[in-house]
Amino acid sequence: MDVAIDRQRAMEGRDFDYYEERAQDVVLEDITSCEGNAEILQRLRRQDTSLKNLTISDDADADNYIVGEGDDFGWLGYFIGNSKYLHDLDVYSLGEGQNIEALIDGINRNRLIGSIHIRTDLGDVNFRNLTPFFRNSHRLAQLELNFEVGLECAQSIAFALGTSQCQSLESLRFQDCNLSDEGFAVIANALRTYSQLEELYLEKNNIGLMGCIALGDSMRGWGASNLTILDLDDNAIEDQGLEALAAGMTNTKLEELYLSRNLITGAGLRSMSEYFQSESCCLETLNLYRNVFGDEGAVALADGLMGNKSLTSLRFIPDESGITDVGWAAFSRLLCDPSSINSTYHSNHNIERIGGPEMLSTPLDITQYFELNVRPHPAIHKILKSHPDLEMEPFFQWKLKLLPVVINWFQS
Repeated sequence: MDVAIDRQRAMEGRDFDYYEERAQDVVLEDITSCEGNAEILQRLRRQDTSLKNLTISDDADADNYIVGEGDDFGWLGYFIGNSKYLHDLDVYSLGEGQNIEALIDGINRNRLIGSIHIRTDLGDVNFRNLTPFFRNSHRLAQLELNFEVGLECAQSIAFALGTSQCQSLESLRFQDCNLSDEGFAVIANALRTYSQLEELYLEKNNIGLMGCIALGDSMRGWGASNLTILDLDDNAIEDQGLEALAAGMTNTKLEELYLSRNLITGAGLRSMSEYFQSESCCLETLNLYRNVFGDEGAVALADGLMGNKSLTSLRFIPDESGITDVGWAAFSRLLCDPSSINSTYHSNHNIERIGGPEMLSTPLDITQYFELNVRPHPAIHKILKSHPDLEMEPFFQWKLKLLPVVINWFQS
């Protein structure tokens, strides 16, 4: 025990110059707990171009840096900081966590890491200490956190992101972090300057109304946003939260929106109508699995998607959604309104899927329209199918002058 304490004290106070002066001569077996770890440090030291991915873990995997007694995190940090080829860093576990500060200092010195996945709590102070890395990184495109994030930790993460304004960051994921409403609101406010984000994954947290309002405000403030994927699955989001989010979506380039396993009803889906009908809407996929929105929600979706030019896939499980024939009738009118030729022409000709993955519960009279929507000129097919008694007499006065146009129309 005394030896360990003395060793820890000796490690404390070391600076970059200490490691720099000894880097070429240090015996790697003396500063690691196993042969595999020594080899990883050796590959980092000699700038092995094939060592692009590094996982720090307590899992005995041959490709991992396996944390054990005798590992000097200061040296690990030094070699990570100097690596020219390391691209992906996965911090799965840090064991007892001795000398984590030296590891953080080494990571801060690296300017080339493109992806960091942190699966263990580094502690509030150490997250704040990562601010120089986020601020100075030239290539960090992906940051993923996958551990319990309390309020103080969320505040530290927000501080690191908000202070650094990492302009290369494109993908941010907080997965199964148990983020609270207040905790996420702090992080969302820190993202106000991250209009370059393309992917934001927030599945399996506790984002409530406060968090939705904060994220909606951030999206609204982005102006020309690059966001294409927003994953909010499994967050207990209610109608008011969705309404706050929808207000900010018009400033994005969203192509995929995931809202499964929330508490969204017809009222919340009605608030999406303005976004669906906006000229800026690029949404192609909307997931609503395990939301009981019923016929009211189906009608709200059908009304909102009338005139929409982008959505191709609306996914939910019919048996779980609570819709009946009334809801399906609304979807049928959305895809092909037979009340007049003009109404048929202005129906939705883009959607190719409504329902579950295989659409086994989707009525056949609706799936026939999906088959037409994937054909060229679906509006023409629907008009001919829905209006077999189409009145042609007004064209007779032109005799055969329109014949070439009619032939080309049918051929197309």
